[in-house]
Parts: sequence; structure tokens; C-alpha cells
Amino acid sequence: MVSLTCPPASAEERPERLAPHDPKHAERASTWCAIHLSRRELIAALSNCEFAIGQDPKNVEALSNRGSVWLYGGDATRALVDFDAALKLTPDDASLYFNRGVAHAQLGAKHKAIADYTEAIRLKPDFAIALYNRGGVLERLGDLNAALADYVRATELAPQLKPAADAVQRIMHGRS
Repeated sequence: MVSLTCPPASAEERPERLAPHDPKHAERASTWCAIHLSRRELIAALSNCEFAIGQDPKNVEALSNRGSVWLYGGDATRALVDFDAALKLTPDDASLYFNRGVAHAQLGAKHKAIADYTEAIRLKPDFAIALYNRGGVLERLGDLNAALADYVRATELAPQLKPAADAVQRIMHGRS
């Protein structure tokens, strides 16, 4: 499990004129949330996401990012709450379905994960990592033909996705 700790941002990284908790600049809190999340500074990201959501409970970016903070922090149950809320506001967002699929997979809800990855792929047919993740769940369920098809398609879309290529080889060698 990942600890929700991070070093404090330096003054030059977060000047007071851009203070994210100033209600006049609430939109910046969402931006800072994303910045801290990209740096895996989970406590700072969570603080900014919480503030942004407090200012606007329908802030999809902040809901999505807070869900990702919970995922990185090992709390897939809380992540689901945020991804569900964001999906109610933007039901055609492939990345939200993907992230919710990751949360379901972490919780062992394999069929729900597959359904979310499938919807992400329907919305974004070239979503290679969603194909790879769905393939992994299918493989764990023993559906090697479907898993192989997903892994192959993922490698076609993203040849640099080495884990997908490795999975193709693993399944093919297991059949010989």
C-alpha cells in the first residue's frame, strides 16, 4: 500500500499568488491537484482535489483526480465513489471507465472490471492499455482466447507496450 505522504511544495513551485485554497482561484486547485498527482505527491493532490470539489461538487477533473489519488493510495473503494460521481456527469469519458475498471480489478470484481474496460474500448477503440488490462482480467478468468486477442490488439496499437507483447508470448508458449 502506498503511503499518502509527500514533501511540501517549495515557494517557487507554489507561489502565494497562485495559492490553490483561495476561493477566488478555485479552478487553480483542480490544476494543482493534477500537478501534485502527476508527481505522486498524494497528500498535496488530495488537499487540492478536496478544495476544488468543495468549491464545485461537479468538478469532473477534481473527482477523477481524487479517485486516482485513492487508487494510488490503495483505497479502491473510495476511488469507485469518485469515478461513479464523475461518470454521472460525463458518461462518455473513456478514461473514467478505464480508471473505474482498475478500481474494480483491485477489489477483485473481475466482471465489473471487464465491463468498464469494454466500455472504455467502445468509447476509444485505440485504447491499448484498456485492451491490455482487460486481457489480464480475462486471462485470470481462464479465457485465454479472448485475453490473447486483447493482448495482440494492444501490441498492434502500441508496439512499445512490452507487457502486452510479453503476455502474447506467454500464452502462445503455454499452448505449445
